[in-house]
Amino acid sequence: MKEYKQELFAQKTPYLQWLKAQEAELERRYGQQLDQGALGKQIHTLPFSSCMDKMQDYGEFHTDEVYLFVKSGGTLSEYATAVFAEALTEDKDALLVYADEDYKGSLKELYAIEEDIFEEEITSSYRFGDDHFRGAPWFKPNFSPDTIASFFYIGSVFAIRGGQILAAMREYGSDNSIYEIVYRIFMAVLDRKKRGKAEGIIHIPKVLYTNDSLADAERIDSSDQIRTLYRGGDRISSINSDICHDKVSIVIPSKDNVKVLEKCLETIIKYTSYNCYEIIIVDNGSNSEQKMCITHMIDAKKKEKSDLTTQYLYQKSGFNFSAMCNAGARAANGAYLLFLNDDIEVMDTDEGRDWLGKMMAYAVKSHVGAVGAKLYYPYCSEENGYYRIQHAGITNMGIGPAHKLGGMVDNGCLYHGHNTQNYDMLAVTAACMLIRKSVFDAVGGFDENFPIAYNDVEFCFRLYQSGYWNVQVNEAVLVHHESLSRGQDTSPERQRRLAGEKRKLYQKYPLLNARDPFYSPNLVQWKRDAAYNTAYLYDFDRQNTPVLLGDNGETGKRKHAIFKKYDVRSFWHVKSGLVAKIYDRVTGFDKIMFHIDNIGYGDGIADDKITDNNLMIEGWWALKNADNADLPCRLWLINETRSFDFRSVYEFEVAPKLREDVAAFLEGSNGPKGTKNTALAGIQINIERSTLKPGTYRIGVLYDNKLVCDLEQYVKIPKKDVGDTKERCDA
Repeated sequence: MKEYKQELFAQKTPYLQWLKAQEAELERRYGQQLDQGALGKQIHTLPFSSCMDKMQDYGEFHTDEVYLFVKSGGTLSEYATAVFAEALTEDKDALLVYADEDYKGSLKELYAIEEDIFEEEITSSYRFGDDHFRGAPWFKPNFSPDTIASFFYIGSVFAIRGGQILAAMREYGSDNSIYEIVYRIFMAVLDRKKRGKAEGIIHIPKVLYTNDSLADAERIDSSDQIRTLYRGGDRISSINSDICHDKVSIVIPSKDNVKVLEKCLETIIKYTSYNCYEIIIVDNGSNSEQKMCITHMIDAKKKEKSDLTTQYLYQKSGFNFSAMCNAGARAANGAYLLFLNDDIEVMDTDEGRDWLGKMMAYAVKSHVGAVGAKLYYPYCSEENGYYRIQHAGITNMGIGPAHKLGGMVDNGCLYHGHNTQNYDMLAVTAACMLIRKSVFDAVGGFDENFPIAYNDVEFCFRLYQSGYWNVQVNEAVLVHHESLSRGQDTSPERQRRLAGEKRKLYQKYPLLNARDPFYSPNLVQWKRDAAYNTAYLYDFDRQNTPVLLGDNGETGKRKHAIFKKYDVRSFWHVKSGLVAKIYDRVTGFDKIMFHIDNIGYGDGIADDKITDNNLMIEGWWALKNADNADLPCRLWLINETRSFDFRSVYEFEVAPKLREDVAAFLEGSNGPKGTKNTALAGIQINIERSTLKPGTYRIGVLYDNKLVCDLEQYVKIPKKDVGDTKERCDA
């Protein structure tokens, strides 16, 4: 029971497990504390209350010294000074270094765990002080020049070389705030990077500071003041929506979709404040009736808006989103290109009307490549009045490109403003993407070898590698009827094509496979992530090694006997439900509850790396009317054959997995009486598919020499190479 409770606590607190591993690593590396004298300079610790504190209040700074700024109202890690000193020693070009941080609070606040559930001996080693724990980690992105212009994302602990502080104060004045000096350093590094020089700003992906108040996690430090400063003077071109600045060519690919297209154009014309644009519709072969309707619709819109400039490019061809966008770009007269899906709608709100002006404020900057907008699903919740986010940028995870915050309700501050602040991102979606035409032409436009999927990601990768920053502007909001034009990629054929195009993407950009400088390596990589989960691997996350069972020797004989029991039981279940129930009651099979929720083919984890040839089986099992703490369990894959002589059977040990939904059902008022401690009843098996023989397999759970099989779910392994996209299993 003690082991069960220890594992249960561990699975409820993944960050505490990750933190324990980090603290052990820091102890091994810095336990003897690096001698600060090895730097050849002194590190001075300076407290600050806000990034708007004035630098002149700190007195004198010295060129050859380092200043570690530590925010009041928190605790600095005992290893922090050594870590910062090492970073600055190893990189002589580093001007500013920052680290990650977390928050302290109760178990209930941080992990929704009531204080009296776990004994002191289980929780004591994780305590922070007398009554608190650590949690809610803030894992930050790497150097992000546009994010720092939105809010002070480097946070509560950072070190700056004294010489850099003095240089900024001499050039811009000694009465500047901490933020303004940091901003100037960021801009100097940005200029340095544009000229191919060294990085200059280092992000240390270690948690070296703990905030006292969890409420601070919901606050964005001085965001309003920063935006006011940033948008004044020479820092950004002022965009006045009432004045026609540079023309934007809005390129809209569309085919046989006149009603949706009409709604898109209608909302652009009615609700867009920025008024200097032309519209280019690229049609790859609408039928004659739809083509005529589109022509009439465009004529009608021109009558509504006399100064509206449009082009209708019609050319029958197969669907190739990249080629259609490139065709629109070639015909464009504007200095800026906006690629827009025909199922986008502009919102009739103050925020909605200013969408294009907000995006233009970033597109005009010389270092910026593609600019994206926040996209909503079309229906606002009647319960709370908030939209659900469809897209807030693209994160390049281990499993591939994923929509940031996809499916989350746009309410409050989601992971330090990823829904409210403007962030540098590795990629943004071409469902709404703005870029200078000169930059688009310079990098060669969209790659037409990506006709359907990942064309926008590939383009953004190319921009990033060319030295541009892509920016997600969450101040710009629109509604997106996702994939209304072309449909969802849910069919087996489309899924195979999607997998093939993803492989092609990373063949072209191998250095960006499972790498995103704006998404911390401490965050989960192997599953679609919306809520920013810590990348801690439990035993059930790791890849399983299959054990092939034979029919020789004593072990083989015992397994053979189990096969026979399984076959009899399977026969009765199929032929007679009543007899099967009696048989189960007599043999004790009825006590085993077992269910497979999902059989997935795709990405998995092997040696802490993402693999794309994986089989995952997910479900749960439990014993009815019993204490389920610490019960051993094995899963079998049994080759479907009618011969009793031999059968390919693979056996896997099942590591416990948290399934609170199962526990709530089994231990609730409607569950079987006497069933308890089922919170770790989950099954998750990760298998490299190439390690299994081709065939069709039943899934079974083996407990106490009783084998219970799922009679509906099957695992299918194709005969040919499972790495070949044409042969991938459709199950």
